[in-house]
Amino acid sequence: MKIITDPKHLSKVCKPVDYKQSKQIANKMIMFMLSNKNINDNSIGLACNQLGLSGRIIIVKIKNRWVRFINPLISDESREKIITEESCLSVPNKIIKVERSKEITIYFEKGNHDGNHGWESHYKDMDAIVIQHEIDHLNGIIITDKEL
Repeated sequence: MKIITDPKHLSKVCKPVDYKQSKQIANKMIMFMLSNKNINDNSIGLACNQLGLSGRIIIVKIKNRWVRFINPLISDESREKIITEESCLSVPNKIIKVERSKEITIYFEKGNHDGNHGWESHYKDMDAIVIQHEIDHLNGIIITDKEL
């Protein structure tokens, strides 16, 4: 696997796949990051379509651990916005100014011994920025589409 940089491919909206398959895809994404030290050391998020994988899965490095979000949707966002300078594995060698919500709440699927259930979590600051960036990928949006 390699990082996709073709805007035509990245502009497609990702469709959900079932939880079991999504979990397997997320594990492939994490293994990709862990097996590519330079990318892993310098990245804090990845969407499945950046590797040419199907589904609506993102992984985000939170407290130095890869956390997977399956079928994430932003369910609420703060009115307070911030301007960020972002880079992206799929848009190499560029730093783009983007406006983001300072805080978000996301809904995603989470499994346990009873099966999979919906879950909501609140994020702010850098975690919120990264999650918004990666969910944009799932919606066919790259940072150059949002450049200020």
